Amino acid sequence: MNFVLTEQQLYWWPVTVRIPDPDTPGKIVEQQFKIQFEAQDQDEAVAHTDGYQGLTTAEAQAAHERAWLRRISRNWDDVVGPDKAPIPFNDATFGNALQQTWFRIGVYDAYRQSINGQEVRLGN
Repeated sequence: MNFVLTEQQLYWWPVTVRIPDPDTPGKIVEQQFKIQFEAQDQDEAVAHTDGYQGLTTAEAQAAHERAWLRRISRNWDDVVGPDKAPIPFNDATFGNALQQTWFRIGVYDAYRQSINGQEVRLGN
C-alpha cells in the first residue's frame, strides 16, 4: 500500500477505560469506546511538551493537558449515558469526561499507542 501524505491525519482508535467496579471492592471493570484523533505534527508535539514543562502549578498543568486532549480529539463513538442512550461528542460532554481521571488515562494511552505505530492487541 502506498503512503498517502495529507495535510490532516484523522483516524479512529479504540480506547479502553479501566474504572473501579462499583459492585466488587478492589476490582476493575474495562469499558471501551472509539475516538477519532487528529495526529499532531512534530512542531505541535514539541510545543505541547515545552509548554507543559514550563508550567509550575498543578492547575496550569491540568488545564494544559485538557486543552491538548481537546486539540487531538475530534469525535467519539460508543459513549453512552446510564440510560444507554448515545452521548454526542461536543466541547461540553468531552470536557465533562476529561474530569474523570480514568477517562483521561484511557484517551492518553490510546493516543500514545496509536502514534507508536502498534496495532491494538485483541484478546490475551
